Amino acid sequence: MLLSAKNIFMFIIAGIIIIFLQYFSLKLIPGESKLVTPLIFGSGISLIGIFLYNSLFQKGIKYNKLDFVILLFFVNMIISAAMANMYWGQSFFSSLVGYRFFYIYFLYFVLIFLKMGSEDAEKLVKVFFFLSIAVFLIDVVTFPNPLFAYRDEERRGGMTIFFFGQGFTFLGGFYYLDRFIHKKKVLYLLYFLLSAICLFALTQSRMNLIALAAGALLILLMGNWKYKYLISALFVVASFVIYNSLSFFENFKDANENEIQYYQENVRVEAQHYFLAELQAGVPTILFGNGFPAKDGRLTDKYENAKLLGLFTSDVGLTGFYSYFGVFGVIIWILLFLAAFRLKNNGNSGYLKAYFLTLLTSAFTGYSIFEPGYMPATVLALFLIRCQMESNDTDSINIEDKGLINFQS
Repeated sequence: MLLSAKNIFMFIIAGIIIIFLQYFSLKLIPGESKLVTPLIFGSGISLIGIFLYNSLFQKGIKYNKLDFVILLFFVNMIISAAMANMYWGQSFFSSLVGYRFFYIYFLYFVLIFLKMGSEDAEKLVKVFFFLSIAVFLIDVVTFPNPLFAYRDEERRGGMTIFFFGQGFTFLGGFYYLDRFIHKKKVLYLLYFLLSAICLFALTQSRMNLIALAAGALLILLMGNWKYKYLISALFVVASFVIYNSLSFFENFKDANENEIQYYQENVRVEAQHYFLAELQAGVPTILFGNGFPAKDGRLTDKYENAKLLGLFTSDVGLTGFYSYFGVFGVIIWILLFLAAFRLKNNGNSGYLKAYFLTLLTSAFTGYSIFEPGYMPATVLALFLIRCQMESNDTDSINIEDKGLINFQS
């Protein structure tokens, strides 16, 4: 049987996401290889082309407030590329290639032009959730030489595995916890617990632990069941008891105490100061950013020298994003957080809020807001937020039936 046009487009979208995830950090294909970079760049340019064509020739499109925020981010990218050229001598073409991971945000508008519904978007979330779980399990079997990873090591008494795609582990895990709260199916709870085990026990990440606990608590509080406040309180108490009583967490508590005791010598504090102040070339770069470092220009040298000192944008969250896109970029992310947290509690928004709470927990000590492994999940989450806004009639949306394909038909 021939595939329907809808299914063909679903496969294409899934393929694009896999490319942007660099095949879940498949080690057989290095991220900077001559194969992956052109594929990501080409896929991104294709998304831009679809966006421009439909924006120019598809009549009747009415954007809502969230759409304009994302459009502002595209404008911000263009201006920051100009800053990189003016202040650091980085060519526009180099910036164009350097921004390739951020082009996944154009998928947001492609989904709008395709008139995709929330159910189809959630199908993609679920597919990539189970794919990420499968990657975790494969890595456990193949450790200490995991097949999928951009970082792997033994630390804190266990294995640490990071690969691009763990944003979907969070988003899908919270989705199933939210479904468990509303539908009371134990299998959904098991899916969430499996994701929690993978995200914490297999990464040894304290930030993941905080994000999982905070997101789960938020979903519990948003549930429409009896005694939710009592159950939420018991959840908090049980979490503290488990954390303080199990020897498994001793290494994490020692790491926390060391960071508090020697916070002034913490490399994250130095990184905050460097990317906030020392790197800035003037008021325009403070407002619009220095641009994203690419192959040529002094900007790349600046970031490479910082790495030699142990200073990474990945350690400082929004500050790292600010170094690329300036105050304007930070304001854009604040608006995105507000859009997520201001969603009405209609029984289907808890997991989206929990996912953005996950991004917020790393806003100062991580980089999930601009990590390639999280951005595709973030784009789908933003699109689902848009669907929620439409269903809540917070913004009118009018798109004529002249798009690529109507997923609603």
